[in-house]
Amino acid sequence: MGKSQPAVPTGWHKFAISGGWVGTFLLAAWILVPRLVIGTTVPIAWVVTISLPLILMAIGCVTLGVPASRGMVPTKRSVAWLWFAFFWAFIVGLFLPDSTIFSAGSPDHATALVAVLFGPGWEGAGSAIANPAAILMTISGIIGAVFSLLDSREGGPIRTEDEDDFQGQGYFTILGDDEYYQQ
Repeated sequence: MGKSQPAVPTGWHKFAISGGWVGTFLLAAWILVPRLVIGTTVPIAWVVTISLPLILMAIGCVTLGVPASRGMVPTKRSVAWLWFAFFWAFIVGLFLPDSTIFSAGSPDHATALVAVLFGPGWEGAGSAIANPAAILMTISGIIGAVFSLLDSREGGPIRTEDEDDFQGQGYFTILGDDEYYQQ
């Protein structure tokens, strides 16, 4: 039912795919390496420090790797969701609180990279921003991975005839024609 995908991505789509591979591992390192270098003493911080980069690498590899293994190109929407997850991964790396040698108060006082860079006034923002950012990173990455899996199936995205009958009805048009769909 779907039209076949173009063989070679062009423009921003091509840049986003190749940059997606680099971004997957670079942002995983952005979350992990500073905490390994500086160190942390809290056991739950080690769990978060190790699990978040693993989640990000799994999401990036599924979003970009599954279509490639199927001989297809990741769709624009799946790559866009992956880059949205990258944005939140950058925020997580900036605000994830740790107990570090740069702690402003006692050695047990947690701080974040943003507090080291911009002063102790940012310490309170660490967990308040890092927690929702980690959740948004995970959710948006999973959305991109699911889109990538579904769009790279044989025959492309599956749309039913009743979806086409409801197109343009109601307050919001939710089913737009995409570049791979042709009736």
